[in-house]
Amino acid sequence: MPKKLPKYLKENEIRKLLNSPPREKIRDRLILRILYKCGLRVSELTNLRIEDIDFTESMITIRSGKGGKDRVVPVDADTLTMVEFYKEDAEEGFLILSERREPISTRQVERLVKNYAKDSGIKKNVYPHMLRHTFAVHCLKAGMNLRSVQKMLGHSSLTTTQIYLDITGEDVKRDYQEHPLPA
Repeated sequence: MPKKLPKYLKENEIRKLLNSPPREKIRDRLILRILYKCGLRVSELTNLRIEDIDFTESMITIRSGKGGKDRVVPVDADTLTMVEFYKEDAEEGFLILSERREPISTRQVERLVKNYAKDSGIKKNVYPHMLRHTFAVHCLKAGMNLRSVQKMLGHSSLTTTQIYLDITGEDVKRDYQEHPLPA
């Protein structure tokens, strides 16, 4: 039986989602941005500590991700700037806190993602792991090496990462059908 392809957001949808929180809601903007720009699992985000971020090297260390393995993922300059600004509100320890000043829960992140997707007019059922799928698909569409994407996602098997190639193949087929060549 064929495996179901992961759902992801198109580029215009992810832009809408990332821009949906008001500018003053830095924590919410940061949550969406880290999930998408770094391809983190929601549990990795909720366990992310300030000391896991290397501002000099522009890297985040994910401690004991799935399978008990640490991994390092790059982080872009704009996200680091947002982290710098936000970490003033955070206390030593966890980067992302709830309104009650305790580590945010995965359920709170799920609600936040779902609500901002709805607010931005996205019709799909958006959940945090979809942002991870979106990260992988967009990396491959941009021409990134499959092995690099595998390392960033923390997949032990390249086969797991290759599922995203099937998605980009579906996009090529759909684009070809939508934009026929002249006769």
